[in-house]
Amino acid sequence: MRIKASEWVRPIDGAYAFGLRAISPQLPAVGKCSDIGDIAREVLEPEAAQRFAKKVDRWSGPEDLIGADRPYAGTQLTFEEVGPRVKRSMRDIEATLRGVVQVSRSAVGQTDYLLRDHHMIDVALYHYATTGTLPRALLHADRHSDWCKDSYLEQRTPAQAATWWKLFEGLKRPGTKEPVLRDDAVHFVTGRAAPRKGRDIPGAVFVPSLMESRDFGWEAALRRDGAAAADWVSLDLDYFQPSLQLRLAAGLVRDERFRQALRAASVRVFVLSPQFTSGGDKVEPWVVQGGLASSLRLLNLFTAI
Repeated sequence: MRIKASEWVRPIDGAYAFGLRAISPQLPAVGKCSDIGDIAREVLEPEAAQRFAKKVDRWSGPEDLIGADRPYAGTQLTFEEVGPRVKRSMRDIEATLRGVVQVSRSAVGQTDYLLRDHHMIDVALYHYATTGTLPRALLHADRHSDWCKDSYLEQRTPAQAATWWKLFEGLKRPGTKEPVLRDDAVHFVTGRAAPRKGRDIPGAVFVPSLMESRDFGWEAALRRDGAAAADWVSLDLDYFQPSLQLRLAAGLVRDERFRQALRAASVRVFVLSPQFTSGGDKVEPWVVQGGLASSLRLLNLFTAI
């Protein structure tokens, strides 16, 4: 039976509406590891927590065979408090590739998250559980938009990494039930150099229709009201890798508005996206394509800004 237009409910207000509840946040001790499933049950309303576990799928991890082992195959479920990090090490990269989100808090209260998989909603849930705060605006640089239409949510049980932008609107603030972030509170920066190998997913830069006329190059994005003052900044390293991408995005790294945004943000999210950094999406098999040394150099460059 066809649903009448007047009866249709957007997925982010129905099956993908995840209502937060009022909590008493607690900062974990250094060394504490937390499972995101436990966090979701703690901060979401009971029914929403059940739907979150049921309706959102997760990537199974890179399939690299090292010796007789596949050390990176596994879902990204764990958040670990690693203490202040002046400089990242290859040990941080390795732990992240194994699916453990590295959480580092500075003495002035800035929090850095290092992810393998682009699960931004997990970050929002964990940050809310530990600090009681939610983003007001997000400056996000990425070679892929990871935004989806309502029809995508209706037809699939999607991976978070393919839907995080949409799911921010489904994540509802406690009390008011207003979206944590609407689409227009995400200041999206993108650009793709022509890959020399591999293939790109044709729909990888979808954006909401209200934004289709915008220029998403970094210069235009930084000129928009509120972009440089966003309290959350998220960088997917596939925007800066490989060297073709870095040449495209190098101006952003040098721009003082961006550098000030990185210094002032209360939350900074860095995503390795190791499967993308060869210049194209290698779809089968999912293996670590990225130059891990260059990822480490980029992380330390951004941390030092």
